[in-house]
Amino acid sequence: MNQPTTGDVFALEFDDELKAKEVLLAFLRLQKRKSLTLEDAAIVTNNRKVRILQTRDMNPSQGALTGSWFGLLAGMLFGYALPAALLGAAVGALWAWRRDTGIPDGQMKELGSSLRHGNAAAFFLVKDAYPTHLVHELRRFDGQILHTTFDPDTRAQLEEALEYAA
Repeated sequence: MNQPTTGDVFALEFDDELKAKEVLLAFLRLQKRKSLTLEDAAIVTNNRKVRILQTRDMNPSQGALTGSWFGLLAGMLFGYALPAALLGAAVGALWAWRRDTGIPDGQMKELGSSLRHGNAAAFFLVKDAYPTHLVHELRRFDGQILHTTFDPDTRAQLEEALEYAA
């Protein structure tokens, strides 16, 4: 029962964004204590539009900005600043778009669109998680499981922990 699992995705729904962020902070503490490894995490909100706040991935606009700076720097060295900045922005955006690792954005948007207005979800991709530690931490939060790849026994334990706080 206290054996670590490997590579599971799960999403927890809460009635506001602040609670989702509190759970993220709690899981960061668990990671610091070596109770799990967070490969990826995100907060998803649905306030007329699904918004994803990534913790690790770079989105295409961030990639374009970074790429344009590197392109501008390289262009200044070789005398072609503007074309190099534009090319750098395009390459940076493409690189960020292609490199989406962790929890697929499409999956988060799809599940995020099912959230009730004003609710938020915390998505986690965890590796080497001790279910008993997750259960203990989740007993403080009132929420529900939106999605999980955990086995049925672990899912039942997590659901029970979330109901405990209610």
